[in-house]
This record gives sequence, structure tokens and C-alpha cells, in this order.
Amino acid sequence: MRKLTGFWKSVVTALSISLVIFQLYTSGFGAFPDIVQRSVHLFFVLTLCFILKPMHKGKDLDKVPIIDIVLSILAAASTLYMFLNYQKILWDPLQWISTLDKFFAVVLVILVLEASRRTVGLTFPIMAVILLVYAYFGEYFPGMWGHQQFSFNYIFQNFYHSTNGIWGTMVGLSATMLAMFGIFGSVLSATGGSETFVKLGQICTGKAVGGPGKVALIASGLFGMISGSAMANVVATGTFTIPLMKKSRYSNEWAAAISAVGSTGGQIMPPMMGAGAFIMAQLISVPYLKIAVSAIIPALLYYLGAFVAIHFISLKLQIRGEAMKEKILFTEYAIIFVPIAIFVFFLIKAYTVTVAAFYATIGAIITCAACYFLKTKSISRAAKDTGALCFDVSLKGAASILDMASLLAGSQITISLISMTGVGVKLSDLIVSIGQNNMFLCLFLSMCVCIILGMGLPTTAAYVLAAAILAPALISLELSPLIAHLFVFYFSTLATITPPVCAAVFLSSGIAEANWLKTGWLSCLIAIPAFVVPYTFSYNPALLLMGNPYNIIVGTITAVIGVVFTGIAIAGYTNKDMSIIARSTMFLGGILLLIPNLMWSIIGLVICCISFFISSNAGKKKEEGVA
Repeated sequence: MRKLTGFWKSVVTALSISLVIFQLYTSGFGAFPDIVQRSVHLFFVLTLCFILKPMHKGKDLDKVPIIDIVLSILAAASTLYMFLNYQKILWDPLQWISTLDKFFAVVLVILVLEASRRTVGLTFPIMAVILLVYAYFGEYFPGMWGHQQFSFNYIFQNFYHSTNGIWGTMVGLSATMLAMFGIFGSVLSATGGSETFVKLGQICTGKAVGGPGKVALIASGLFGMISGSAMANVVATGTFTIPLMKKSRYSNEWAAAISAVGSTGGQIMPPMMGAGAFIMAQLISVPYLKIAVSAIIPALLYYLGAFVAIHFISLKLQIRGEAMKEKILFTEYAIIFVPIAIFVFFLIKAYTVTVAAFYATIGAIITCAACYFLKTKSISRAAKDTGALCFDVSLKGAASILDMASLLAGSQITISLISMTGVGVKLSDLIVSIGQNNMFLCLFLSMCVCIILGMGLPTTAAYVLAAAILAPALISLELSPLIAHLFVFYFSTLATITPPVCAAVFLSSGIAEANWLKTGWLSCLIAIPAFVVPYTFSYNPALLLMGNPYNIIVGTITAVIGVVFTGIAIAGYTNKDMSIIARSTMFLGGILLLIPNLMWSIIGLVICCISFFISSNAGKKKEEGVA
């Protein structure tokens, strides 16, 4: 990101504030027609992207080169041209109006792909080029991969003159719900949310065994619900919690792994999950609140498993925390939890996520203003501080929207080509045919694809692509759309801690000065139950609170017990170091408890209890012998 001064800083500030005002207005008072809303949104996003993001990392960080000025002008022209002519396109979308349309269609596709390259790398441009070649020369491909040839005019007309192309669902979500959610998250972040959540974690577990590790887990989970990004979460909370853990004698790798696991889980933790969950609500036409409710137990199991593993590792290392010396002020609680309460209230009242986030943002600003007044006892000082907060939120909110919109616009081009060529259906059929209608094998293949996609993309983009390719295959095996999409979403999320490319691990390792490969291995070890739970709810949706109460209660209890024993096995410690045999059998028993079958769960419970009893008694006998 460029650090600009003078004229260009003023331009960026004006565009950022205008973008935030546009998103607030359309969220609170109703969005414009689709193409208008999306073209104005992309006008701000692409113009800001080429002004702020350099073509190559580390270059031109204090100035805007001529090439980027030209690109930003072309971005403004191609989006505003659509805004000015949308009525003609609305009434006759299949008719090319002029050569200028063709020019702007090609230019805008190139600009969107370049913006996504600057934001998330080469993934989308490479995929788009491959799919463009496939679309144009489809008739030359053999067998099931062949399709009718699409002309140049048809391809780019579809991109520019319809909501199946650039102005499609992903950009639509970015231009409404996700933009508003980004602003809301920026408000909570700007008001010190990460520091407050760290303090809250210290109050809950500060003096307990493994206090610093548990503080990091709780703080990362709480802040992750707001940020919706594992990487942003690592940076926001890890800068506080990782030094605290290292000071308490956790190794660099353990400190980094705990931070990465906690930060990743925030994206699957209700009530405010990652952006992918909001996209899911639109893709499968399910209220977001239903998705959040269904995700509660799997998310709690994720953190329970990590919590247990950290507890017993800390017990083994004899690490305890210290009581927090400073108290959390009432205003700190209010600034964080009042907006979240407003958000949840409007969701319960069946308002859309966009409207809920709008009123929560307004509530956050009002709460902050009231807290500033209580602190200073001066209306003028409170007004000044509130104005400074709004200015800061505008810049941070615009930056958040910029990154998200760039990757979603890039994904929209890819998704449009996947739909046009039918390659998504073909890949789904291929997965089903390889799996031979075997549910487990299809789920396993889908997991592998999700993790591979997630290695090179942020969670939201990985989920969007995986949903387009994999979800139809899973649905064809009679999984409900909600279960299929949650399965894909979970593994797209877990890719951020899965080597060899694991963005959350890279960041946390950098902060902790740790070996990233060992950190990635430890992160996966801590999060092992999370790799099993999606399979569990795919076979038995009781963990998603679906089905009769008996199945839900039994499934939840056995899963909780299984996660606890798995966490103990991961730590390899009860009151002494466990033998490799006891550790392995307990781990096996814990996994069996996660299988949605009562008989297997009973067998797993017996194995775990025997392993735990033998390990505990062996420790006692050894101590008695020494005495």
C-alpha cells in the first residue's frame, strides 16, 4: 500500500470518505438498481486500487506513476460509462450499442484482473486466461470437455452487458452487504476491539494453567468474529498475545501456532462469522441467522479442542498466567458489545444483514460519542474525538472494502466463465465419478480441493470458487445445500493453517520469530478435531442442530467428549507424559467418538477411558515407587 502525501493523499481521502458515505446511504435507505449500485461501487474500488496499490511490491510507495494514473482514469471511465448508459442496456442487453462498449468491456475485464492481481496475486488472472481460452476454443476440446465455441462479442458482451458477468452476484454482495460489514468491522477495530478482547481473555483465564495461551485463543476468537480475516486477526491480536506467551515460556512455535489457530477459528464463530458466511446466505437463499445458529456447535468444538490441548501442554510445561492488574472500564465493554448486541437484535427481528450492520455501525458511533463525553465531560471535545473516529473509520473501512471488492470482482469473472463453459458441472461430475458415488471419498476429494484453493487465496475467494465447483457435486449426493456449503466453507477456512502455503501461519511465525513449517504442523495438530467435525455433520447433521432433539443431544455430548480426549492425546500429558501407545489409542478413541454412530462412540469412549486410566495410574505408581 502506498503512503502518499500532498495532492494524492487528499484524493485518496476524498474517495475513501465518498465510498463509505455511498455504502452507508445505500445500506440505510435502499440500494440503487443493480448495475448502478455495482458500477458506482467498482468506480471507487478500482480507482482507489490503482492509486494506492503499486504494480510491484516495494516500488513507487511514495508516488503514483503515470501508468497507474492512466489505469485509474480508464477504471473511472469504464465504470461511469456503464452508470450513464444502464437504461439502454437494461432494455436491450443483447445489443451492442457501439464500438465504445466493446472497448470498455475489454478494458474493464483487464482492469479487474489487474486489481485482483495486486490484491491477492496471480491466481485469478491465470484462471481467467485459461478459462477465456477454453471458452473461445471449446469446440476443439475432446470428449466431455468440449462445448460450443463462444465468440469474442458474446463473451465480452456477457461480461459487460449483463449481471451474469462483471456485475454479477459477487460484486453485488461486495457493493452492498459485505461493504457495510467491512465498515462495521472497521468501527469496532478502530475503537480498540483487539485490546479489549485481550483484556477480557485475561479476566477469564489470566491466572489459570496456560493463562497466556488461553488468553490468546479467546482474544483471537472474539476479535476474529469482527474482522472476518485470519490474517488481519493475527496482526491485530498476535502483536499483543504472542510476546505475552513467549514471556511465559511457550516456545516461539507454540506461541505462533496458538495465535494462528485462534485467529483462523474466528471466521467460523457466530454470531458474526467471516465474509464467506454472508455470501453463503445469498448463494443458497438461507437466512444468515440460520447459518450462524447451525455453525455454533462446530465452532465451539473447534475452540474446545484447542483449549484442551493448550491446557494440558501448559500443564506439562508448568505455565501459569498472572492476574490482570488493570480493570476493563465500562466504556470499553460498551463500545464493543453494544454494537454487537444491536447487530444480533436486528438479525433476530428478521432484518437483512446489511440493515443490521448499518444500525450496528450507527449504534457504535453513538456509543463512542457517549463514552467520549463521559470521559471528558465536554461536548466539544467529545464531538472532536467522534469526528476523528469517523475520519479514521472512513479510511480503514475504505481499505477493507478495497481488498475485499478487488478479490470478489476477480472471482466474479472466473465464476462467470465457469458458468458459461459448464466447467463447474463437468468438474462436479468428475469428482462424483471418481468417488463412484462414495460419500466419504467425494468429501475427501472436496476437502483436498478446498485446501489447495485456500493455499493461494483468502478464505472468501477460496470459498466462492470451491462453492461453484464442489458444492453441486456434494448436493448431488443428497447432502442439503447448507451442509454442502458449510463443508466447503470450513475447509476453505482451515487452509490458512495448512502447510505448505498457510497465510495465517506465515504471519504469526513472523511475529513470533518461529519456524513456519513447525508452526504449521503444530497448528494442524491443535486443530485436528476441526478436520473431522465437517465429516461428522455431513453424515449426521445433529451437530448443525438439525434433526430430533435426542440425536442432537447425543451427537453433541459424544462430540464434546471426543474433542476433549483428542485434545489430551495431542498434548500427550495427563499427570505425566503419556506413552506413545496410550497417546495413540486415546487419539483413536477420540476420533471414534466423533463418528456419528452410537456403537462407534461407545467403543471410542471405552478406549479413551482405559487409556486415560492406565496413563494416570502409571504416573501415580511411578511416584509411589520413587517415594
